Amino acid sequence: MLGNKNTSTKWKSKGLGVLALALASTLAISPTANAKEFTYDNLLYGWMKLDNYFDYDSNVDCYMRMYRYEVWQRSRDDEFLRDDKRNETIDIMKSRVGEANLEDVFTIRTNKDFGDYDFDTNKFEFSPISKTSYFYERKNNTCGLPSEIRVKFDNSDLIDGIAMSKDEAQEFLTSRKRNGDVDRSVALEIDFVLQARDGKMLQGHIVEARVLNTARYRDLDGRTLAEYTGSAPAATSSVAASPKSLSLFGIVPGGSLQSIKDELPRGSVVCNPAGGECEVHLKTGQKLVAKLDSSNTVTSLEHRVNAGSQSMSDTVDELKAVYGLPSGDTNQKPKAGGFSTFGSVPASQGQRKLTWRSDDNELQSIIFYGAGKPTEVVTSIRSR
Repeated sequence: MLGNKNTSTKWKSKGLGVLALALASTLAISPTANAKEFTYDNLLYGWMKLDNYFDYDSNVDCYMRMYRYEVWQRSRDDEFLRDDKRNETIDIMKSRVGEANLEDVFTIRTNKDFGDYDFDTNKFEFSPISKTSYFYERKNNTCGLPSEIRVKFDNSDLIDGIAMSKDEAQEFLTSRKRNGDVDRSVALEIDFVLQARDGKMLQGHIVEARVLNTARYRDLDGRTLAEYTGSAPAATSSVAASPKSLSLFGIVPGGSLQSIKDELPRGSVVCNPAGGECEVHLKTGQKLVAKLDSSNTVTSLEHRVNAGSQSMSDTVDELKAVYGLPSGDTNQKPKAGGFSTFGSVPASQGQRKLTWRSDDNELQSIIFYGAGKPTEVVTSIRSR
């Protein structure tokens, strides 16, 4: 998809507050030797692999529409054939995810401008990316798989300045003058490996980068002006967010209601006379709703909080600080109000849903935001 075109870069004003992951081993990487192009199709299987709980069943139809369209067309109205083709496609997906190598090197090619020469450091100013910037590749799809895969870098500060002596720098700048204007555009190549996944965002680690002598409006010699070599990255633990345990304020579902009562002062648990749920008042002032089955076993716990005017992004950062990187992150943005035959239609809040999974439990936070209403968060945990 990229060919020789420039990869688009988006800039975000606020970085994500993510937890550092414990990483298992170092990689022996030979940058650019067999580097893969930065394309959606090349990134997709690593994106899937970095989620140990990737839901093949809910994504198989989308995958068929994107990569096996003729099969999808033949089978979508025939439930028997569709079932066979779904199973067949899931096997294909799992095979390709299994073949995805998280040690593979990817290459991004783009163009950036350098700044003024710093006579103290003998460098042209050149810091083209930050920890809050990302590159992206798109796929025109409207189904469950992402329409855009984004990559940001944990060591973006590696690319810092283009070093030259004063005489070299003056000659270099003069060679770029035309009618008094200086063309400051250069080509940037970034070789990186995938490290983790933060919702739909991939985190990469730069292993090598190069600045090439190219220009915006004319051909230059393309020689290498600067090279940057990163430290060998630590290998990711195959999934961005797979905490060993999850709980709501130290309480998990699956046990008896009595076990919760035993840990709290008398009167802390108030149950609905009709059965089915109880309010659990914690010593910290938090209140949980415990859902029960017929044997008074806690099947799930729920916590609600009114965050007032706090922004959705700040709320997300706080949740990530507590639970780490989510394995799922979806966002339905707020919709504006309108008018109908019977009057105005109220604006609806947006809903951002974050999901974390451990071996035993699944925790989900839904953030309701926008539409002029207070931000609210509903967090629930259930057994897997």
